[in-house]
Amino acid sequence: MLTAGATDGEVSLSQLETAYTTTAYILNDRNNESIHNATATLEYCAEHGHPLAALLLLDVYEGKRRGLQAQPEKAEQLARRIAAGELKLNVEHKQSVTVKLESMFRYALYCEKGVGRPKSEHDAYEWMLKASNSGYGKARVELARYLISGKGGHKNPRTALKLLKAQAGIDARVPNLFFYMGHIYLSGAGLRKRNPERAFYYFSYGEKLNDANAINNLAAMYERGIGTEKDELTALRLYKKAAQLGNKAASANMQRLGYRKAGHEFATPDSVRVDNAAMQVIEALPLPQNTRSKLTAPFRNHAREIMNSL
Repeated sequence: MLTAGATDGEVSLSQLETAYTTTAYILNDRNNESIHNATATLEYCAEHGHPLAALLLLDVYEGKRRGLQAQPEKAEQLARRIAAGELKLNVEHKQSVTVKLESMFRYALYCEKGVGRPKSEHDAYEWMLKASNSGYGKARVELARYLISGKGGHKNPRTALKLLKAQAGIDARVPNLFFYMGHIYLSGAGLRKRNPERAFYYFSYGEKLNDANAINNLAAMYERGIGTEKDELTALRLYKKAAQLGNKAASANMQRLGYRKAGHEFATPDSVRVDNAAMQVIEALPLPQNTRSKLTAPFRNHAREIMNSL
């Protein structure tokens, strides 16, 4: 393992690669408890320009790696340094450009959500625009979201649709691509009128690519008979699929529709409503994912106690 005592001249790209690969293996092995030096090793590799080590370090700082505490301020600092070119990535590594663009993309989201810094829709828009103009597909799709909603003061759904169609021609696998395209046609944003049939078409493409948000909306269209014939059994199947992919709204919709299909008088029992409400509150809290997970059970139990006392 590399140590902080080594000088720049003593560290080769192959040594950094070995240190990064070993640390990544340790972090991905749930049975390996030797993670206490992982952050320091990744920090060392990142400072010496290893792009994938820097990207994994961002995950660590965001709290995405088991057993390691989230450090949002450090995540913000690292992403900003990479995005601004202050931390030089090794250009010999084939992933250096991609990691820089990913860092720009993440920094834009940090600005939007206030991760490690005050929220700023203006800064979020500017950084997302830079990443999009540099050809990063994920940034192009999220820039479209900004243009749909007017985030950062730049509302232009027509331009958003052009961006999304352009990205579909390059790489259609980018998350939320068909979800946003379907949303534009379903809402009619920037169009002369709504086009539910076209929205259904794009949500269906999203379903083929396992886009949980698109699948949830597609299920809703089947449930209500919008843009297609009403089919509650298909809607239920799609809600279940979206829920399994992590969409919380789909989980609630599945329980609601399933309960009603079973012939109960009320669409959703109180206990289910309480659980769903508790989860929405917890997910909205500005806390690391591992901390939110710890709050789930006590928060849900407290909510149930309040309901039972009424």
